[in-house]
Amino acid sequence: MSESAFEGTACKKRLEAGEVLIGTFVQTPHPVVCEFIGGNFGLDFVCLEGEHSAIGPETVLSMVMAAAASHTPVLVRIANNDWTLIAQALDAGAQGVIAPRVNSADEARALVQAALYPPEGDRGIGPGRVTRYGPNSGPDYRRWANENVLVAAQVETRRALDDLDAILTVDGLDLVFVGPMDLASSLGFLPNSPEADKVIEDVLARAHSAGLKTGIFAATAEQATRWRGLGVQLIIVASDLMFMGSGLAAALATLAEPTISK
Repeated sequence: MSESAFEGTACKKRLEAGEVLIGTFVQTPHPVVCEFIGGNFGLDFVCLEGEHSAIGPETVLSMVMAAAASHTPVLVRIANNDWTLIAQALDAGAQGVIAPRVNSADEARALVQAALYPPEGDRGIGPGRVTRYGPNSGPDYRRWANENVLVAAQVETRRALDDLDAILTVDGLDLVFVGPMDLASSLGFLPNSPEADKVIEDVLARAHSAGLKTGIFAATAEQATRWRGLGVQLIIVASDLMFMGSGLAAALATLAEPTISK
């Protein structure tokens, strides 16, 4: 049986068991980054940033393979809610997808249909990496995938808020992922403002009441701690580039301090 690129408990099952999962975005389109981050820091997952970075399907495949070397699960935030991008990410061995700008229940249903195999969805079976490039493990993998693939819809626009109650009732949707920056922008608020945070808290509460898991992007560990306290179980903290930038900035700030001679 092919169990995806990660031999262990899937992220979806860990969320269902009540665990909080911490990961980070990977924006750099190179497998070394996944191998390094996944193998050295104990993250629960890495999320390939396919929406705002130069990470296409070929790069997704190589980065998932690199993460597999350290037994690190991979999620992919695809560029848009497109069935081909969903299929390519999952066929590469990703454990789940986060679709940005899901603005309606119809769009959420299209996401589920693309991510799951019949009868729950309409995903096609093919000779991809996740089925060992052949048909022999197909039936077993289909069963595994429908039980373990994480299907997440990103709520980040006014339109999504207007249709949120309907989105939350879509069968097969596992998780609502909040994009705090775009959501605040869509509503005319400043990011991390009290007005924006109030809206996010409402989205989280409504999703939890509907029985769905929630996720969010947090630019800092302090923000992540706050959202975790409100029941968010899947938290993406910053990104590889953000951590690189903050580390370099801290080093340069230290070097810029005046030296006191004795």
